[in-house]
Amino acid sequence: MTTIAYHHPSQTICVDSLTTTSQSIVTHDAQKCQRVHNGFIFASGNCTEIYHLLTNWQKNCFEAIGCTFFFINKFDEIFYGEIRHGKRFLEPLQVNWAIGSGANWAIAAMDFGKSALEAVQYACTRDKSTGGKVHSFCLKQTTSWLSLGCTKKHLEVLPEVKHF
Repeated sequence: MTTIAYHHPSQTICVDSLTTTSQSIVTHDAQKCQRVHNGFIFASGNCTEIYHLLTNWQKNCFEAIGCTFFFINKFDEIFYGEIRHGKRFLEPLQVNWAIGSGANWAIAAMDFGKSALEAVQYACTRDKSTGGKVHSFCLKQTTSWLSLGCTKKHLEVLPEVKHF
């Protein structure tokens, strides 16, 4: 999958940039921050599910997908989110947290005093589906995210390719 870590004291989100299929690396430089009409999404799941999440975000009506994500609203507040029973559920985050296949590694690293960046870097050494460049985003600087490539773009949907 991927590793996306949120460090609460510094209000920072870090994410890897590896995209793979079940057997191969697709790219080491995927952009995993996506803009939606009322904020930003950092999602973990396969390519089809993330595409479905982004295209149906505004109407909040989803198929049975298994997608987890961080959502940052227009007030720079962060939420952990998941899709259950076709609806979006959000929970405000007030602690360090991580999602994706390397989440346990990242959470443990932050429990031992590491930053979000160091946590994702550590997950890259332990989780086979986490890697590439690590991107860092500070919640207090969301206006600069657009210049970093956080745009609402449609993901190419290929059945055999998974976005991790």
